[in-house]
Amino acid sequence: MERKLDKIIEAINKAVLSNVVIYDMSELTPYYDYSIIASCKNHNQGQAACGYLKDEASKLGMNVRNYSASNSSTWFLVDLGEVVVHIFVGEERFRYRLDDLYSSLPHQRLDD
Repeated sequence: MERKLDKIIEAINKAVLSNVVIYDMSELTPYYDYSIIASCKNHNQGQAACGYLKDEASKLGMNVRNYSASNSSTWFLVDLGEVVVHIFVGEERFRYRLDDLYSSLPHQRLDD
């Protein structure tokens, strides 16, 4: 699992996302192990990040279980099974406050 997580993080880094936080969800839910929350500047950057994630998942033999992004999305979601990635455009992240919800869980903040 660690190798897959590292590859997903590499894909996120290619998309130049910011304020990336990895939350360990394994004690909270049996459905997935990690939730990654990241921010992007605009819709196009979010779409690109989703593309990188989908491509990397395919290379790793991971299935994209669900993918949520419309032409007007401000919150992108990519469900990779063991890892769920949330990408928020601009200030939208603060509107939904997932970081507040997960703040008591073990987490790692990646350097911007």
